[in-house]
Amino acid sequence: MKMLDFSLEEYKDRLTRAQKLMAEQSVDFLLLSQAENLIYMTGYRTILYQSKFRPFLSVIPRESTPVLILPNLEKGDGKTSFIEDIRTWGNTPGVAGPEPLSVVKDFLFEKNLSKGKGAIELGTGQRVGMTFSQFDELKKSLPEIQFVDCSSIMWALRKVKSQKEIEYIRESCRIADAAFDAAFRFTREGVTEFEIQKVLGSTMMQEGADFPGFLVVASGVERYDMINPYASMRKVGTGEMVNLDIGAIFKGYWSDLTRGFFIGKPTNRQAAFYEAAKEINQAAINTVKPGIPVSEVDKAAEKTIDRLGYRPYMLHRTGHSLGLEVHELPSISPDDHTILEPGMVLTIEPGIYDFTIGAFRIEDTIVVTGQGFDYLTNAPRDILTR
Repeated sequence: MKMLDFSLEEYKDRLTRAQKLMAEQSVDFLLLSQAENLIYMTGYRTILYQSKFRPFLSVIPRESTPVLILPNLEKGDGKTSFIEDIRTWGNTPGVAGPEPLSVVKDFLFEKNLSKGKGAIELGTGQRVGMTFSQFDELKKSLPEIQFVDCSSIMWALRKVKSQKEIEYIRESCRIADAAFDAAFRFTREGVTEFEIQKVLGSTMMQEGADFPGFLVVASGVERYDMINPYASMRKVGTGEMVNLDIGAIFKGYWSDLTRGFFIGKPTNRQAAFYEAAKEINQAAINTVKPGIPVSEVDKAAEKTIDRLGYRPYMLHRTGHSLGLEVHELPSISPDDHTILEPGMVLTIEPGIYDFTIGAFRIEDTIVVTGQGFDYLTNAPRDILTR
């Protein structure tokens, strides 16, 4: 019995589109080894992806059916994949078993693919899910195959989300919103960052997340410049800003939400920075619509930053795409000219930073629609105080 997160038709559509792109690029097969690519193309999901000691592989030929190659203890988890041809490797007590690369090699010879061009994760935002020595061994055992980068194929497939993917991301965002609300209501002078983190994580799990993706909690002058820290045992105090950058994972799909709030009334300078950050965020989001290059969204943020006089306080790009990974392509930056299409999911997070008073970034996850955009995160955007 299969246990699929998407319909069989959706997986078959992904396969058809992948094979079309392979034909356009004269690629004979994909050899996928990165967890997110495997999830996308095969459906196979397992907690064991966290292990760096076992390759998980799929070979997707341009003109025939794919294979999923798993450690033998993972055969049962293969029920999460739509692929029928699941081959295992490894040893069971008293029985010698094949190694993963020999299974790949045997499959390629079986499908008459021992010559030609194979594409694997060599490019931007991609990682080969095996050791360098294993990849070298594979190349040496298949001397008539030219291995090239598959990143242009995989990002082309993954950049526009299906309706079901958007549904999963929307639920992930709802969970993040609920976690923020619970943490905000819990926080008061004297609680620790770690206690706030516990509320965030437990709320995400109670709301149905696979697990918390990240739980950034930072407060106080000594930690405002720590953009991605683990929570500490530091107690929050009056006059301080508490920054939360959080993401849940639901059915493998991420959310990304950043909000800051104040313990007590903010100073005039803190309030001015916050309102400016809000205006910059809104200017960027209001630009989003299909048919424009993503660089235009970044330009809208930067123009607003300049108009308001906060250029010296700008540190980073305006945002990024999101899906099976919290950071995907396209990048919302000056030199990414990818044309926005309905179904792309973006996070908009321009920030301005005066670390003597706080770190001011409002981040929302949105989806590009036929006319513009729709919010997927909906936590309050106005100044909040406790």
